[in-house]
Parts: sequence; structure tokens; C-alpha cells
Amino acid sequence: MASYCIIGCGYVGTTAAIHFKYKGHHITGTTKSRAKLLQLSETVSEPLILDLADPDACFDFLEHQDGLLISVAPSREGDSFDDVFAKGITRLTTALNQRQSSHPLHVTYISTAGVYGDQGGNTVCEDSKLDREHPLNALLTSAEDMLQTVDRADTTLCILRIGGIYGPGRDMANAIKAAAGEQVKKNGNHVCAWTNIVDIAEGISFAYTRQLEGIFNLVDDMQLTRRELSNLLCDTEGLPPVLWMNNDLPGQRISNSRVSNTKIKSAGYQLKSPSMLDPLRV
Repeated sequence: MASYCIIGCGYVGTTAAIHFKYKGHHITGTTKSRAKLLQLSETVSEPLILDLADPDACFDFLEHQDGLLISVAPSREGDSFDDVFAKGITRLTTALNQRQSSHPLHVTYISTAGVYGDQGGNTVCEDSKLDREHPLNALLTSAEDMLQTVDRADTTLCILRIGGIYGPGRDMANAIKAAAGEQVKKNGNHVCAWTNIVDIAEGISFAYTRQLEGIFNLVDDMQLTRRELSNLLCDTEGLPPVLWMNNDLPGQRISNSRVSNTKIKSAGYQLKSPSMLDPLRV
């Protein structure tokens, strides 16, 4: 049985916790909210309060973990993207570098394929240039950079860049169909990456089991524009098309890339959900 810690038990973290617990691992899970601590205790073996934005945050729990998942985002309780991805990730990186134990630790960090930004719909891979111009993408790419400064022989880091999440609780296909006949203020000509929550949990487990190191795009095979996807979904139901805008709003964060998943497939990962248009493979 492995000891596995999950920092950030939101939608992704909680799903991963259930997945690892089912495999028989001892799971430590963190939340920033004391109100959520009791609920978290029903999912993980050892629930903890941890606020990465707190300068006095204690990271002693890192000492004897076999694996660590970092799946963080601002909460509704007032913290900002800067609190989480600049100050918080910096504190966590320092804690990882200063661990007293030399016990081997595998770290998986959940990032986003959105860091590729607007690539004009062209294909990108893990080595492609990232968007460091938009303020949010600048923070997200800096967080990746910061974690890669962990410099210990006993610590390996895997960064998984995921797409827009769909699956139980996030039925994006029905959400798109619900917008049939309505105008949506996003550019319909942009290509978006997607990832099923099942593949995220399975991919995290795969990264830990295989001790993956480096950056991997964990996205499905679908590489359609928003308009192409919505037309396929709406035509199937006999619905009018979604009316997407053809241009971008000023200052809008843009994701427009065909994100390649070749690298993680070459490592041996097999998608459970090739796209939201296909049935889930069990």
C-alpha cells in the first residue's frame, strides 16, 4: 500500500482520491476550508487543512509520502490566482526542496493545455512555445517553471496539461446543446482541447505507477472547433445551431490549438474517452 497525498481536493482531486483509495492506498487529502473537512474525511484516509496562501502553512505531511498530486485553483473564499499559482506554488516548491526525508517522492502537477494560448488552430506538443503574454497564462506557466526548480535526486516531477473537463457532474455535451439557437460570446472558430475526468484520474494513476517524469498533454483525440463540435451535437438532436461569435473580445484569454497527445500515448497510456462523442471505454 502506498502513501499518496492530494493537495487540493476539488473536482479533480476528489475524483483522484476515490480512484487511489479504491486501489487500496492510504490517502492524505487537503482542503482550505474547515467546513469541508468532515466531508473530506469520508473520501480520504487522513484529511488536513492546508492553505498554500498562508505564510505559516505546515508541510510536514510531505516527509513520508510515496506520491503527491497538486491540483489547485482559487476557491470562492477570496484567494486569487496570484495567491495560489505564485505565492502558494513558491511555498510548496520550497517545502519540497527542504524535505528532511530522502524517501523517494513522485509529484504530479495538474496544469492546463490553455497555456499554449492562441496558436491559430495549429498542432502543438509539449515542446511548443507557451503563451506568456496573457496575465493568467503567465502565472500558470510560471507555476510550472517554479515546480521544475525542485532539485533533488529523490523527487521526480510529472506535469499533466489537461483540456476542458467533461464527465459526471460536467456534461459538456448537454451544456452545448442547451445553448442551441443562442448567441455565445466565444469564438466558434477556435479549437479547444478536452479531457474526460475518468482519463484525468486514470492518467494521474498512470503517471505515478510508471513514475513518469516531464511534461505530458493529457487530452482526448477530438480536435474540432467549437462550431464543428456544437453543429455535430445539435444536428444529431435536430436542434438549431449554436450562434458563436467569429471574433474575440478585448483581453479575452484564448485557447486555439490542436493539442497533441502523442507523447503520453507513446508512454503507454490508452484513453478511456477518445472524445465526448464516443462511449466511455471501461
